[in-house]
Amino acid sequence: MKKVLLSLFLFLSLTLTGFSNEIDKLIKQNDFDLKSIVAIYVENQKDRNVVYKKNSKKLLNPASTLKTLTFGASYIVLGDDYDFETVLYKDKQNNIYIKLSGDTLLTSSDLKELFSKLKKKVNVEKIQNIYIDDSIFDNDPYPNGWMKDDMWPNQKPITAYIVDNNTVKLNIRRSSLATKVDIIQSDDYKFPIVNELKPGEVHDYDILRKYGEKSPIISFAGSINKDETLVLPVLFPQLNFNIKLKNAIVKNDIPYFKKIEVKKIPNDVSKIASVKHSIEDVSKSILFDSDNFASEVVFRVAAAKYINYKRSATLKDSINMFYDIYKDEITEGIKVVDASGVSHYDLVSAEFLTNCLVMLFEKTNIEKLLPTANQGTLKDRLGFLEGNIKAKTGTHSQLSALLGGFKTRKGKNIVFAIIIQNSPKRKAILKNFENTLVGTIYKNY
Repeated sequence: MKKVLLSLFLFLSLTLTGFSNEIDKLIKQNDFDLKSIVAIYVENQKDRNVVYKKNSKKLLNPASTLKTLTFGASYIVLGDDYDFETVLYKDKQNNIYIKLSGDTLLTSSDLKELFSKLKKKVNVEKIQNIYIDDSIFDNDPYPNGWMKDDMWPNQKPITAYIVDNNTVKLNIRRSSLATKVDIIQSDDYKFPIVNELKPGEVHDYDILRKYGEKSPIISFAGSINKDETLVLPVLFPQLNFNIKLKNAIVKNDIPYFKKIEVKKIPNDVSKIASVKHSIEDVSKSILFDSDNFASEVVFRVAAAKYINYKRSATLKDSINMFYDIYKDEITEGIKVVDASGVSHYDLVSAEFLTNCLVMLFEKTNIEKLLPTANQGTLKDRLGFLEGNIKAKTGTHSQLSALLGGFKTRKGKNIVFAIIIQNSPKRKAILKNFENTLVGTIYKNY
């Protein structure tokens, strides 16, 4: 019996050694050791044995793979049956309160539906005031460590005032004689624009805020050689929400002409109507589309529940929630400062990412929510594992990452993290290396 066990041990050791050598060879072929940092951690989900590791404890930036962990923490706190519900309440004095929920999928149509429901239940002629309760989380538009390029117009300010994805369309059109350029706005929310665009041989222009961060005015300067449709984040989300809200009231023929104020809901109110979207629907924006805004908002909504809605939640509350959820995996130096992985201050290890994902797979249904091959940011990648792998990508300048799990050809459940940092190679080359590495594990373990 001892000989059999010894033989089995030797066989497994040789198999893993050969497997490790193959990965080492793959890394060497790509010159990662000379010019970059590559961190890899692979473990068997069932017995938690380490299958392969390299620089697994090095603290690196996770990019958008962090979304898996921050959403996972939010998912644990909120629950898999949680709905982002925007609610109308009424008090005894016939005041109406709109409770914002951080619903990133809320639309103008939803607001119209909400007030249509209100009209069926309330004598709208007797409405005294309409208030907005925005107290679910505070108004901190950008997390610590976000760079200038991570702010408007590349990223939306974080807020509870959300409708129509907080974006509007602008059409840039050349005149029929190509002598001037028009900027056409069809949305109810409109930017005051200084138009300095000119037709030209090159398509090169900038969108600027020349008049300061508090000014609503934006400037377009440069040249265009083709017509274009832009989708821009609104500068002032509260204004955008109020415009769409008033439109919903008018569309429902509700005779209300007062200013809509901000006020917290009192205790003596009754629920009149609501519209909602499930956490599963919201998760697609985060896990499939890697939407930074949705990730940050959900992180704060979960923090509000985490502190039992005692006050407006803060990003610090969200981070405390994160550390509490993953307290058994936190090691020295692990640092998380946002939900999306945009901040360059985020520091994790491949081992930390992997161990946290194993915990999420065991405690939640997040595996069902993650994209597989050819879905989301995994589009056109890892087709041989379609329906098998569940993973999240991450990309920054000179950085690529992949976090996920799959079943190998031999039936082993693998969870892994790969981070390649400080690489001068093109992103396509880094992604191809990740694909090849995953394929190597799939075929040989």
